[in-house]
Amino acid sequence: MNRTIPAIETRYNGINFRSRLEAKWAAMFDLLRWGWTYEPTDFNGWIPDFAIHGKDIVYVEVKPVSKFPEEVAQKIDRSGCSDEVLIVGMLGPMWGDEFDYPIVGWLREKTVPYDSRRTKLGPDDFWWDTAPMSRYENEGPNGRIGFCHSGMSFMDRISGGHDGGSFGSFPVTQEEITMLWREASNRTRWNPKQ
Repeated sequence: MNRTIPAIETRYNGINFRSRLEAKWAAMFDLLRWGWTYEPTDFNGWIPDFAIHGKDIVYVEVKPVSKFPEEVAQKIDRSGCSDEVLIVGMLGPMWGDEFDYPIVGWLREKTVPYDSRRTKLGPDDFWWDTAPMSRYENEGPNGRIGFCHSGMSFMDRISGGHDGGSFGSFPVTQEEITMLWREASNRTRWNPKQ
């Protein structure tokens, strides 16, 4: 039997989030020093949970998943959103046997240049892949953490930096990301009213 656990509305930083997981991601974005807006816009049948304000806007969908949610990605692709989208999951940034670097989630990038004569982009115009976290040369070894697409443009979506390599100049450790996710959890845990 497949049971769905109901979302628990959670208040963080003066905002009522629809779920504790959304609030935890908001706290994580704050700890990473990523500017964000909650429920920023409405596309055709899809409202992104966040917009991250880096070099460009990246819309974010929060889902209680640990594997790539194909149906969610398809819904986003059909929504008419032509911007980049990041899907993040329930475990926070992932680090597993298949990755030797932290993954913030799954990032959608355009695969073809947009032709202004077309009325809208189709699902085949985007490619979803993991989004590695790292620091880029312009951020330095103790600078802000960003993320890129693991198969196409390695440009950091937060700073706009690119070192010519693949996943940034300075590695991000599992311990560092784990500590940030724990702190995000602490900031959004349930506190009984006094």
